[in-house]
Amino acid sequence: MAVAIKNTPEVASASLFDRTPVAALAGAAYLVGALGIVFYLLPSLWQGLGWTGKSAAMMLGAIQLAALVGLLVFGARRLGSKAAHGIRAGIFVAFLGFVLILLLTRWASLWIEYWSFHRLLFGPSTGSILTAIIGVGLLILGGRLFLLPATERYLTLFEDQGWFSARPYKALQGMRVRRGTIFGILLLLGSGIWSLLSQGTLRKGDRNWALDVPFSGRVTVESKGDVPAEVFSRYVSDWQTRFDEHNLVVDRFVLQEINANIDRSRYVKIVEPGDSTYKPNDIVERAKYKEEEQRLKKNDETPPAVSDPEPASGPLSYRSITLLPSLQFTVPLLLLAAGLWLGWRVVNVPAFADFLIATEAEINKVSWTTQRRLVQDTIVVLVTVVLTAFYLFSMDIVWKSVLSWPPIGVLKISEKQDSSQPVDERPW
Repeated sequence: MAVAIKNTPEVASASLFDRTPVAALAGAAYLVGALGIVFYLLPSLWQGLGWTGKSAAMMLGAIQLAALVGLLVFGARRLGSKAAHGIRAGIFVAFLGFVLILLLTRWASLWIEYWSFHRLLFGPSTGSILTAIIGVGLLILGGRLFLLPATERYLTLFEDQGWFSARPYKALQGMRVRRGTIFGILLLLGSGIWSLLSQGTLRKGDRNWALDVPFSGRVTVESKGDVPAEVFSRYVSDWQTRFDEHNLVVDRFVLQEINANIDRSRYVKIVEPGDSTYKPNDIVERAKYKEEEQRLKKNDETPPAVSDPEPASGPLSYRSITLLPSLQFTVPLLLLAAGLWLGWRVVNVPAFADFLIATEAEINKVSWTTQRRLVQDTIVVLVTVVLTAFYLFSMDIVWKSVLSWPPIGVLKISEKQDSSQPVDERPW
């Protein structure tokens, strides 16, 4: 006897990446990694080759551009046309959120480093840990907010607006008005870019837009001040050789400890020893100097002349994370790309596109005159204007003469009246 068996359909196991926010986070991580490869890994490898000069820089720029385009195209193909709805908007929002977290973490680190360096509330290691905790905490908070169901609905609505799709809306209608609108947007944007370039605005500041890594400040010592040699030797054994080669680089907090040995509140520098046993340029504790000064004054002897010791100093630099390299080139290019995309998307927004299509339809109903008729009508208008002007001028002269005639006397004009006198000061 045959028995019918109902086969239950296989249910595909749900993947974590089927959720739009999770897939968007993965896409944003890929984008950050691609930018890291282009702007950090490639320049580091290129620097290791030792190639310098303008031609090498141009070649590196071409390689970076090709790598960026290749990585973006590869990522777009991996994303595919059947990607979950809202994932493109999610990648955009997640990437902006990551940049915002970087900025907030750096802002918090400025205060932490200030409290550590100037207020001496804690050491640099503690400050680095606090900064890392804040950064990780912001990442966790941002991730939890991004994975909320409400965020997924927002990403879907955001992508429905069409900003992440190149699909045109009624592509064959209203072409002339659409092109004119795009041209107008690009003309306005081009004026702004030209102003930036001609005024040199982007060349006045730093070459790159970069974020300093917290607690990575290092000082290239150019002047050792009045710090004794033995103090430097305690921190840097070969400090003299490196100082002579202009290569003495120390941590910012290490330099602070070095300068603490000649703190102006605790030490003085002997300028003229007087009758004391000190030598010129000796660094003496302020309390001992006061005792010596009082002793010499009691014995009617000359106390030493002192001054404040000078600390070691030099330019401060940080390790940095470049967010946007070569501002004078990348900012105009990014503005131009954004303008092209904005112009394209604006004329394909359904409501505005329908308005432009209707506008072109109304323009097509207008009966445009021929060139010959236009010239004739222009001549007629100009002649009419000139004749009207002569007529009004003549009528003004005639009526002035008639109304100022003594028998009529409506207008009384004195022949002795000073025309240079202001009208509001003339007698009635």
